[in-house]
Amino acid sequence: MKSRPWEMAKLVRQYGEARILVGLVLRYSPLYHDLLAARDAGQLGEITSIEATEHIKPYHGAFFQRDWRRLEKYAGPYILEKCCHDIDLYQGLLQERPIRVASFGGRKSFTPAHAPQGAITADSELYHVKPSGWSSTDAVFDSDADIVDYQTALIEYEGGATLAFHANLNVPDEFRRFCVMGTDGMAEGDFVRNYFRVHNARSGEKEVDTAYSGNAYDGHYGADALMAEEIVKHIKQGTPLKVSVVDALEAGLTAIKIDEARKTRSVVDMRESWLTFDANLGKTGA
Repeated sequence: MKSRPWEMAKLVRQYGEARILVGLVLRYSPLYHDLLAARDAGQLGEITSIEATEHIKPYHGAFFQRDWRRLEKYAGPYILEKCCHDIDLYQGLLQERPIRVASFGGRKSFTPAHAPQGAITADSELYHVKPSGWSSTDAVFDSDADIVDYQTALIEYEGGATLAFHANLNVPDEFRRFCVMGTDGMAEGDFVRNYFRVHNARSGEKEVDTAYSGNAYDGHYGADALMAEEIVKHIKQGTPLKVSVVDALEAGLTAIKIDEARKTRSVVDMRESWLTFDANLGKTGA
């Protein structure tokens, strides 16, 4: 796993960034578009800190315990496999790379000690709602999964802003939200609960209060169709995409280092990693 970001960077250097399209779909969501608009309109000022979550329901968490993604040897750590989208969003918002990361987490919910008893059992339909695929197992609470089922990460970016990120796989009333604090205002939103708000830091006035229509679960919060439209325009008309393969690799490398910090119980300095990454990309001055 450690060498793969460099291998991918070399391939991008060899074949060209423009020849690879990536599906970091949340970049195309209406909520994220509105967050960037608030940033660009100066409503937030200089961003100082962010707290964000990606929590999923027990049926979805059970899917990860059964599917091939339960094993790091196939999918990498959970924070890479599932949370790279969120990591990418906030790196895109700040337009900066992380320089230091720390992380804590483990596995408590999907273990034999916490298997449900009575009418709802580990074999019940609740934990098999989402079909699993290749190399799957029917086991949920006693599977051979080696991924975490809860994790927090602390990230410091180049400009000094910080992110506190929390993921949990056993949240019955799930949410996927953020709160971005800046010198002039704050923005908060939730992809699942379909809202976006901006408050002025000095007056306290609510400057934006948006409720999105439709089912939040349809097509990644409405982003799938928008991404497809923009990819078609990109191919036919050459319009730029909202996310590149380099953005994706940067998010992936961050996720890998976050999990390294968790496993080693240390704060990981990423500056040397970025130098190596840029050198493999062939960036001038790397």
